[in-house]
Amino acid sequence: MRNNVKYILFIFIFAILGFSREFLFVNINNQLFKLYYHNEDIKIPPSLNFITTFDYSTLYYLKYPFTVTYFLAYFFTSYFAVKLICNDKKNAKWIIYIYAILLVLSGISMAYNYVINNQLNGDEYTFSRWLMGIAQSPLVAFFIIASSKLYNKFQTEQ
Repeated sequence: MRNNVKYILFIFIFAILGFSREFLFVNINNQLFKLYYHNEDIKIPPSLNFITTFDYSTLYYLKYPFTVTYFLAYFFTSYFAVKLICNDKKNAKWIIYIYAILLVLSGISMAYNYVINNQLNGDEYTFSRWLMGIAQSPLVAFFIIASSKLYNKFQTEQ
């Protein structure tokens, strides 16, 4: 497969992941707002009607499995994008390392916040969400791909 096709394919997959994630989480947050404030003005799209059947607490905690699902989707997409575009298993391993670091740091932050502060919000929660935001974006893959291309160009010029 030519590199241009690979780039277009993975940009398309990342775009679908990004839009679907945003659509899901914005509407979950809208439903949470609707439930918490008893606001019937907010409309949930028919494609997500299933979220209207949950109570507040269940819907709030469903965000965690959805986060893990999108984390895994971005991880696998990033891994295969780097592996296929860079044609280098070493660079693909960096995806594994970076995602593992993001997951561990995020987990430590959330665990600390829950065990020490006995809460699921606060600065540690914000830090954890920030790390998951990096993991649930194409940034890691794009950084590795760009770095690999620059490194290869630098090596061929010497």
